[in-house]
Amino acid sequence: MNRRVVFHRVFVLSLVLFAVAAAQAGDPQRGRQIYIDRCAGCHGLTGSPTMAAVPAFSRGEGVMKPDHELLAFIKRGKGVMPSYDGLLTEMEIRDTLAYIRTLF
Repeated sequence: MNRRVVFHRVFVLSLVLFAVAAAQAGDPQRGRQIYIDRCAGCHGLTGSPTMAAVPAFSRGEGVMKPDHELLAFIKRGKGVMPSYDGLLTEMEIRDTLAYIRTLF
């Protein structure tokens, strides 16, 4: 196979992978309202918590993990944090994560 064909195939594959990743990324604008409604009570409007032992998103606490790990955590909950499985769709959680990442 010549180099031009290989380059073309790699380029097309890269575009497809980029499109898939973009489709799975959350929208921080949509996530903002979900955050205000569901998360700000404990994590604060600006990501500075209102309760002890709650991660401060404004300092990056609790969000320095890949999305798939955070999605699983939010779905199952832990301690005083409730499970959002069935309450929020996966896309709503992704939107909320995208918004949370804007806080630090």
